[in-house]
Amino acid sequence: MTKQTRKHVLLKNEIEMIKKEEIKEVIEGLLDGFDKEHLESSIFKHLIEKSEYLKDPDTMQTMIVHPFIRCVELAISKTQNKSNSVADLWMNYNFLESNVSELCSKFYGGGCSVDRGRFIVKSFIKFKETGIMPKLNWKQEYTFHYPKKGTLKQWFNFVEGVNRLKYGYNDIYLKSLMELMKVHKGRKKK
Repeated sequence: MTKQTRKHVLLKNEIEMIKKEEIKEVIEGLLDGFDKEHLESSIFKHLIEKSEYLKDPDTMQTMIVHPFIRCVELAISKTQNKSNSVADLWMNYNFLESNVSELCSKFYGGGCSVDRGRFIVKSFIKFKETGIMPKLNWKQEYTFHYPKKGTLKQWFNFVEGVNRLKYGYNDIYLKSLMELMKVHKGRKKK
């Protein structure tokens, strides 16, 4: 390696290090800003005032988490005119969607699994609101978000089971999971 080439390599490495450091600073700045916003919030200040409730998980759940969740559920019910059961689904949306998306990923591979999970959970919530079972329109331009196998009723049973699982009831979850696994048996990820 010539002296010129070594200088070029050293300069290139130095530039890469500077770029990595700049990127790191930007990311840390964004995260610090995000935390700063939360550290200044009235919710955080209230939690600090009630720090005696943060000493064990049971007390924290009883005195902080449950009342907060209930207040948000009531706000959803009042401002969005939703039933308590639908507000509960809204509160559990991330849990429901991540479980359904993960199952879709196991059945179909990672591509579009989050889209499928969101579609199934949002359709389930709408079904709970209206009582009307949606129909899949396979002739429309975009169907990537549809589950490839299983009926919506089977998928909705799974969502219901996942929701109940969060409260310790596993019967519907296990039955619906087994049913979907039968439907997808032998199906390879694409």
